[in-house]
Amino acid sequence: MTTLNFDQTRKDELSYYGESVRLANELRAKPSRFYIDDEGNRIDIPAKQGFDIEDADFMTIVNWLADTRNKKSESLIAFVHRCLSVRFPTEYAQYRDSIINRYKMEYEMIQSNSRNEIEWLGEVGFQNKIRLDNSLNINNVKIIKDRNENIRIVRK
Repeated sequence: MTTLNFDQTRKDELSYYGESVRLANELRAKPSRFYIDDEGNRIDIPAKQGFDIEDADFMTIVNWLADTRNKKSESLIAFVHRCLSVRFPTEYAQYRDSIINRYKMEYEMIQSNSRNEIEWLGEVGFQNKIRLDNSLNINNVKIIKDRNENIRIVRK
């Protein structure tokens, strides 16, 4: 089992690393809070259940994926699967088809292309990088990476 360490100081970067930090923060638990709107009404926001992807065990992550009460984006699901393939390679190889068998080919590609790099995990947060099988790609969108590792999305 390898550990992932996300540098929180880089969360505002427009790069693959910054996107991986933002996706990891989206998985964390959040306390309940409230605010007062323009008309003086109190708006309560309930607490959000979550976990820390850096040190959660395999079954906690799998149970989160199987829970249908939480809304999950395709980027977040792909990010969690990539983290599983990096942190728990043997368990992921054994149970990947029974987690969600709708994307069997995608999970095989994730396992074969798995790299222990934070940038590889953060690629899923950008357009046309979510799935390795290119099933969610849009042809008129192009991602450009400059010398400073910053990302620009260009639409034709």
